[in-house]
Amino acid sequence: MANQTEAVDEELEPGTELTTGYGSSPGVATGPVKIIEDIEEADRIDEGDVIVTEMTAPDMVPAMKRSAGILTDEGGMTSHAAIVSRELGVPAIVGCGDATDVLTDGQRVTLDGQKGTVVVAEEEVEDAEPEGSRDVEGGSGGPPTTATEVKVNVSIPDAAQRAADTGADGVGLLRLEHILLSTSKTPEKYVADHGEEAFVKEISEEIRKVADAFYPRPVRARTLDAPTDELAELEGGESEPHEHNPMLGYRGIRRSLKEPEMVKLELRAFKRLHDMGYDNVEVMFPLPNDASDVRRARELMDEVGIDREKHDWGAMVETPASIRAIDEIIDEGIDFVALGTNDIVQFMLAVDRNNAQVADRFDDFHPTILEAMAEVIEACNEHDVDTTITGQSGSHPDMAKFLVEKGITSLSSNIDAVDEVRRVVARAERKLQLDEARKHVDDPGPRLG
Repeated sequence: MANQTEAVDEELEPGTELTTGYGSSPGVATGPVKIIEDIEEADRIDEGDVIVTEMTAPDMVPAMKRSAGILTDEGGMTSHAAIVSRELGVPAIVGCGDATDVLTDGQRVTLDGQKGTVVVAEEEVEDAEPEGSRDVEGGSGGPPTTATEVKVNVSIPDAAQRAADTGADGVGLLRLEHILLSTSKTPEKYVADHGEEAFVKEISEEIRKVADAFYPRPVRARTLDAPTDELAELEGGESEPHEHNPMLGYRGIRRSLKEPEMVKLELRAFKRLHDMGYDNVEVMFPLPNDASDVRRARELMDEVGIDREKHDWGAMVETPASIRAIDEIIDEGIDFVALGTNDIVQFMLAVDRNNAQVADRFDDFHPTILEAMAEVIEACNEHDVDTTITGQSGSHPDMAKFLVEKGITSLSSNIDAVDEVRRVVARAERKLQLDEARKHVDDPGPRLG
């Protein structure tokens, strides 16, 4: 392998493009390639290595933390690799298609997580990444104050302090699945091996890390929404059903309602935190289709003793059915709605968000997507229900501007985008105020006398 790498380096000039993909986590990183073909090889990753693999998995997070950069053959902007690398501040490119074939172990490469390019590294570059390239840079003069809250998405509790340091107004989405999958066991297997109490403790302690970092700012934690193919990779996963398209399958609230005793363990973790005084922790249910889904989830909260008068709770709106049923869902007593654009786009445009072959068809700005979100925001505003956006598109300046104009309550963005989104929101709010003032100047109303 070493001889092959030497041959490659001799033949190719520094700066020669090796492969390209979708830039999913900004930053430039340089380091030696480590090709990972199996999760068991993840311990080969040393500080400053560039991980090259077909697709990352939750078990690889410790290795991802050590890496200088991440390259994957598969996946889109909402894949595990994309989401986790952004939170860790590690430059990453997904959907390269051929990275594991064209790159070799030990080969020094430079990747640009913004442009999506991978080139032969300059020889004189020694550092794995520029100093401070993982830091979140704030704007000069302090962050602007906005009426629309700017929150942040968190998947890994270990990244909570980095997220809190952005000054975000809270966590719009804490993904419970990354906490559960990091145990390397399916929830059922974990309970079988360690017991229900240990399961509840594991979840509550991980959520607590985030709640502590943000207190008293709110933390909206979503119950388990792991597709079966991810669970199948864990210990105990052999009993998971095989699905041709897991993103459309047995996940989210539909699984929770079929396995009520398991989701009640998750809810007991929320109840424990509430009893400990963490009144900033809020429950959110993923992927309901209609009011009956939300009603049954609410009943499970009542069964474990969560006080809905004291603690806000809500639901994700991610399917065409839930968009059409938004009024009935609101009537179930929710306090907030989260627009999950990653799934809204997937389901409305029939584009598998994890399929690199159709990643170019994943269009957050498709007119039907924008219209659907506007309808949900309008309905929620009429009933004093908070709205937020949690998908990848919430970090896009143009999307932020559009949603502010439609009256959204908050936006929840990636860690590295909080400052930019806040500035965009401030500009959009000022423009709305200016437009309103100009309207009154143009039409001063009836004159007296």
